[in-house]
This record gives sequence, structure tokens and C-alpha cells, in this order.
Amino acid sequence: MTQDDFSVQPDRPLFSGLLESAARLATRGHFHQFRKRGVEAPPCEPGRNPLDEGCIPYVSHLIGVVGILARLGAGDEVLAAALLHDYVEDVPDADGRRSIEQAVGTRVLRLVLEVTEDKRMGRDERETWDQRKKEQIDHVAEMSAGAVLIKAADFLHNLGSMVYDLDRAAVPALVWDRFNAPPQRQLWYFRTLLGAISARLGEDHALCLELEKLIARMTDLQPVA
Repeated sequence: MTQDDFSVQPDRPLFSGLLESAARLATRGHFHQFRKRGVEAPPCEPGRNPLDEGCIPYVSHLIGVVGILARLGAGDEVLAAALLHDYVEDVPDADGRRSIEQAVGTRVLRLVLEVTEDKRMGRDERETWDQRKKEQIDHVAEMSAGAVLIKAADFLHNLGSMVYDLDRAAVPALVWDRFNAPPQRQLWYFRTLLGAISARLGEDHALCLELEKLIARMTDLQPVA
């Protein structure tokens, strides 16, 4: 993949007003949202202080994705879009696209929309899982360079977080049960999505190499049939 307008700017200031705007909008929008828990886990109580150990504020994922991209030297627009990459999907803001555009501009909004999944609101997510995941895989070939980086970093943080939880879980099967497909289908998706990302970034890209290791680890950690 060749660099484009979203590549790193070596002389940029350490503080970014663009990232400040993105961070403020993301943290307001995802306020009181949490990472997925097992189906048997009790709901998180947003006002509880401190939160239960298993209640992880959703912004931890956004921070994780931005951290990965910052280590790669991504530019501010990519980092801003990473902070907002789930805003349109998950934040109850009826005018979410306009909110993003006003906060961080059209170029960042375009990146966010490239990585936004059509969740078929109003339909059971388990029923639409196969179709949605196949669409995501196919869409990677059409993404801009910046969007592919965000997609790969999002994927990497999700897998890394899952392996982190699996390694520490008393009942690992409950970790797998958080999601809308059985382990075998999830692993199929992980491997196929990695193939699509590798076709864009190259198999030797740092993101792809780390994703390959995490998928191998998750294969080892899948429940025994």
C-alpha cells in the first residue's frame, strides 16, 4: 500500500485540536456504554463507583485502537476517525454524521463512514451476522488506505482484548458467548478478514503479523467441541 494524504506528519505539534474535538465527541457519545459481556452477566450500573471489574467502559476500545495507530505513526485525521469509528453505529445520535462533520470535518467523517457497518437495525444481530461479516470482508478491497489501517487496528484491538479475557477467564466459554456467532464461525471470519487486509497492507505489515499471531492463539483457545 502506498502512503496517501493520511500518512504521518513528522513535524506536527504534540497537542492536536482535531484530536481534542474527536475525543470530546466520542466520550460524550459513548458515555455509559460498555464492552460486551457474557449473556449471563448482570447489566453494568453506570452510576456505580467504582464499576464492577467486568464492566469496561466502551471508550477503552477507542483508546486501544488509537494507541495501535499512534504506534504506527498514523496522521491526526486517521487517529480522529479511529476515536469516532463506532459513533455512527452505536451512539444514539439521530444526526450523528452531522455531529462528526461539525466536530472534525468532512475528511474524517468520510473515513468514519468507510468503516461503519450496516447493522440492519431492528433485526436480530445473530440472524444477520453472516451477511454483515461477508460485506465487511468484501468492502476492505474498496477502502481508502486510511480506512484499511483503522479497520485493521480495530480488528487487532478486539482480538487482543478477547485473548486477554480468555487467558484470565475462569470459564472461557462465557467469553466466546458474548458474540453473535459460534467460535468456528468467528474464527472463519477472523481468518478471512485477515486475508482481505493482508491483500491491501501486505502480509509482512506489522498489523497483519500481529493479527496472525492472535488468530493462532484464539484457535488454540476455542472451546472443545
